[in-house]
Amino acid sequence: MLISIFFVVLIVFLILIGAVVLTPFPHWPAYFSIWRHVLFDPESSIGFKDRLKQVSYLLNYTLRLPFVGIFWCLDEILFPQYRNQAIRTPIFIIAQPRSATTFLHRTLASDEKTFFSIRLLEWRYPSILLQKLFQSTGLLEQMSKVNYWGNSGQSQVVEKMHYSYLNDYEDDGFLFEECFLHQFYVINRFPYPKLLNSLNNFDKLPLKTQEKMLKAHYKVIQKVLYLRGGDRIYVSKDNECLQRLAMMRQLYPDALFVTITRESEPFMNSYITLICQSAYSKSGVDVTTIPEWVPMQRTFRAEAATQMINFFESLPPEQKICFSFNCLTQNITDSIDIIYRHLGLTLTQEQLQYLNDLDTRQNLRDAGYKTGSEQFQEFEFFDRFAAEVNKNHEALLKSMTANEL
Repeated sequence: MLISIFFVVLIVFLILIGAVVLTPFPHWPAYFSIWRHVLFDPESSIGFKDRLKQVSYLLNYTLRLPFVGIFWCLDEILFPQYRNQAIRTPIFIIAQPRSATTFLHRTLASDEKTFFSIRLLEWRYPSILLQKLFQSTGLLEQMSKVNYWGNSGQSQVVEKMHYSYLNDYEDDGFLFEECFLHQFYVINRFPYPKLLNSLNNFDKLPLKTQEKMLKAHYKVIQKVLYLRGGDRIYVSKDNECLQRLAMMRQLYPDALFVTITRESEPFMNSYITLICQSAYSKSGVDVTTIPEWVPMQRTFRAEAATQMINFFESLPPEQKICFSFNCLTQNITDSIDIIYRHLGLTLTQEQLQYLNDLDTRQNLRDAGYKTGSEQFQEFEFFDRFAAEVNKNHEALLKSMTANEL
């Protein structure tokens, strides 16, 4: 009897280990680097209780990983036809944070007959079988009511700045953050400045590792399209994919890349407020007490701005659309129409009514939070680029109006 139990336990253990081996998650060097910083980094602003919380998160992730792996592998056996899903003319929204990227992403995704996007819960648990089980058992409805930021008082500000529940359409970056543990925003949960180099080095990883990550990302998109059904266009939003763009352009040769520019003073002040509140909400650490935190964020965002400009200037006109924050938020309907026309699509009367109502609500909207008013001289080059984009966007909107008259 004991021998039988032993063999059953051994078989289950081997299955779990096998699932972990066959699953593309996590990026093990980043995983072990996080552990080293949690256990040995001398950062004095992160206390013992904060580190216990981080250990709890890592242990929870480790225990969950084999089960995510099993469902990932079962998809290959039970739903192999998902691999036949064609991802045609995907739209990748890429810009600096706090530039209305989430707004544009969710606005396009609301047209579910034309587009599809991926929800936070689907990024976290990227399995067809698991999502079907969530839906059939009623867990999907319950989990969709879960606030990503939690329900503590410290999460209220960050929720106002970026409203996010598990059933909301969210960044592709969540796959890299929550499954691979290799993405810039991982640092909000483990706010050790010296950890950043282990999280923000995609372009320095071995080519096979890069390909493995992007292949997994591609498969998740196929899985969700299989779940949604129909012939729809994928809409992505990821502010931190800049190091992956060269390979993404090869993987999706017919993709449309959309950016939104916003002047550095409003976007950076808003970003600094959000990133500090986000880290506090996730880790319980007041990162404003870490001297390197804000300078690190400023340097990172300036580097990202350079990468973004270089990438969009390298694209042919037919593969890019550049919006300005001001023109987009002040004239949503015509700006969205630009994307539809670029794709050879036409807005229906129902969609036009929805967008016109959205225009009205947006112009009456009160942000509900305050940010700083600091100047960021290192972004002068980006502000010049943003001014040029704003001029071109304004001219395009005027020409559309003139043609309609």
